[in-house]
Amino acid sequence: MNTPNNLKIDWSSPNVLEQIVMNIKNPLENIMSVSQNSTIYNKATTDEIIFTSTKEINDIIEDIMLKAKSKALNLTFKGQPDIFEIYESNVNVREMCTDEIKPQKITKLDQEWLMNLEKEIYGSINQNFLNLYDLSYKMAVSERQLHRKIASLVYLTPNKYIRILRLHKAKKMIDNYIERSISQIAYAVGYNDVHYFSRLFVEQYNVSPKELLNSLR
Repeated sequence: MNTPNNLKIDWSSPNVLEQIVMNIKNPLENIMSVSQNSTIYNKATTDEIIFTSTKEINDIIEDIMLKAKSKALNLTFKGQPDIFEIYESNVNVREMCTDEIKPQKITKLDQEWLMNLEKEIYGSINQNFLNLYDLSYKMAVSERQLHRKIASLVYLTPNKYIRILRLHKAKKMIDNYIERSISQIAYAVGYNDVHYFSRLFVEQYNVSPKELLNSLR
């Protein structure tokens, strides 16, 4: 049986989730151990171990709730902009860019800006026409600045960038069986013309959405 550990959780640390797991793991293992080996311990010892371990877990949960309520705990994982992964995995997307995207040379601040931009695009992705003026307003920049910033970070025009994200979203929907028909998928990512949507999809993924959908069935 593991002896209880008294690790202190650094709530400001980037690995806070790992710390929480480790603090809960040990008392859980203690409970499981005495349950599986109840003949080794007398009832009083078993009850004490279970009580102590349960209290440890409960104390951690209460602390998590307090931190969450006070906004001192943030388990949001920033990750990176989707365009980095799309660019890296798709030669057709790389050819659309006028230069090579180098994520390591893009500051964290600009990466966060791109992630916020993607969030805004995904939030309106079912719209057939995504107004760049409205998008720039939401990003607190002028429309000209929006063009310049996207071009300087990912070497695309806003419209190409949005198209890549629309088709990326469509592929995710197919991969995860979110919709059963191509027309539903096309409409969900803002394309009313299914044939046009399919043509763009082939240009980006070298396979039609229908073929991809059928291959997963």
